Order: sequence, then C-alpha cells, then structure tokens
Amino acid sequence: MRLSETVPELGKNRPELAPDEEKKEAWLKKLAEFIVEANQNTWAADKGKVIPQRPGCKELDYEKGDWHLRDSYTGYFRAPGMTIIYYKGQPAWTMAYGGSGMEEDKYETTGPTFDFLKAALMKVTPQLPYRGPRNYKDGEYQYKLRVKGDLADFDGKEMIFKDKELVFSQLIFGGVVINKDSSKHPVYPWPI
Repeated sequence: MRLSETVPELGKNRPELAPDEEKKEAWLKKLAEFIVEANQNTWAADKGKVIPQRPGCKELDYEKGDWHLRDSYTGYFRAPGMTIIYYKGQPAWTMAYGGSGMEEDKYETTGPTFDFLKAALMKVTPQLPYRGPRNYKDGEYQYKLRVKGDLADFDGKEMIFKDKELVFSQLIFGGVVINKDSSKHPVYPWPI
C-alpha cells in the first residue's frame, strides 16, 4: 500500500457529527494540541529527561493538566521507541517509531542529522501532530513525512535527505487506545 502525502485535517470536510462524535472530535483536537506542546518540551527541545523505568532506555516526560506524555526509546543510530499519552491517568494514545534509522555509511553525519531532525520536529502542528511537517528544508537537509490515516489510527514514514541522498528513515504507527470494561464493552478515552 502506498503512503499518501496528505492527512485529513482534524474536523475539516466532515459531515455534521452526532453528539458523541462531536465529543470525540473535541477530545482529538485537545490531544493534538497537547502532542504539539509535549513534543516541543521533550527530545526536540533537549528537555524532559527522566530516570528511565525500563533498563537500557532513555525516557522523556511531560505533563499538563489531565495530559501526560511518556516517551521511551533505546539506541542511537537506530533508536526504536514508543510514545504513550495518558489522559486522566489512563493510556489514551500511542505512537511507535523505528526502522532503519541512520544509514550505516552515514554514521559520521549523525550529529548534524539529528540536530536537523530536532529542528524539523519543532515544526509540528495540531493539523499534523505526528512527528514533523510534511516537508521541511534547511540548507543541504530535507525532512519528509508521509502519513496515511488520522490521529485515531495512522501509519507513515519519515525520511531525512542530505544533498538529496537518504541518510535517515523510520516508520511510525499508532492511534487511540480503546480499553474494555468488566463486561468487555469498549471504554473510549474521550467523554461520552
């Protein structure tokens, strides 16, 4: 399946919603806004480092009101990880990332490449709150994000090119966590 270059903006071009759907959309909008704020206060900003709960991992943490982000990853040249957003103390959204990482013959450019990645991740918006923007260029570096789906259920790929040559790539996927009650009925993270 081919990854699309576009992701529907939250709430745009949608038919009128039922009351429960309106609550879901309002909650997703708040989630997107929190993801942006949290991302701008963790790895990309060199903030939020905490003592890891998992041996061998690096972890970042950011909290505001009912929202809490915990990001855990391991490695350096290839650094898979997972971000979990908690809402009112319960896991509500996740994003996993990983894959090739730095191209092995490009390890000497890792420092500048990751500095550029941090700059790209600081450009995240509530309309596209996954990693960075669809396209971002600065000097010899270019960042590209291809995503399909929406904030509730998505997958994609991010890539960095230096002088039009791929130097870094990884896959992303995630979405809303839907739990169950004692009768095995769905428990959604948004208010019903």
